[in-house]
Amino acid sequence: MISVVVCDDHGIIRSGIRRILETTTDFHLVASAPTGELLLQAVRDFAPELVVLDIRLSDCNGLDLLEQISAISPETRVVMLSMYGARGYVEKAKTRGARGYITKECLDEELVSVLYAVMKDEGFVSFRADTTEPSGSESLLEANIDSLSSRELEVMKLIASGLTNTEIAEELTVSPRTVESHRASIQRKLLIRTRAELARVARDAGLLD
Repeated sequence: MISVVVCDDHGIIRSGIRRILETTTDFHLVASAPTGELLLQAVRDFAPELVVLDIRLSDCNGLDLLEQISAISPETRVVMLSMYGARGYVEKAKTRGARGYITKECLDEELVSVLYAVMKDEGFVSFRADTTEPSGSESLLEANIDSLSSRELEVMKLIASGLTNTEIAEELTVSPRTVESHRASIQRKLLIRTRAELARVARDAGLLD
């Protein structure tokens, strides 16, 4: 059987994945962890064939664990689990060595199919629930991040970091008016009204990681 370790800081998610894996004949959950530190210990103890890892943990960013997991157990394959399906998240996971990416809105069979595909070496496998109609305003905001230009994403990150328009203009070698124009465009595309909301969305999208 394929050994699996699950890491998520929500107990209900861990128990849910355990229940799903128990319905299969090929996957066996050997450990579950609520934090990155405990996950790394489980990887040392079990050298699992597969890790299902939440992208945002209470003690760290799951993406930052990918290199450490690879160093401890080079044969372990990692599937990232996230509330968000924005391409920025998916590409970052792929670049850092994850073998798959799935959002938490997935159905049981969709999770299992991704795990099978990852173990069959079918390349990077992604199931993004936001390819369907978003079910709430938060999902809509996250999906709309994909519509921002690279410069708008850069400006959004700097705003969320606490820089003023003048400081951002100096950083990017543009005028403050240009920065303001980008900010207005970002807020229009994401349907948000304040810099505080903009900063929250940037954090949730992992732009500050």
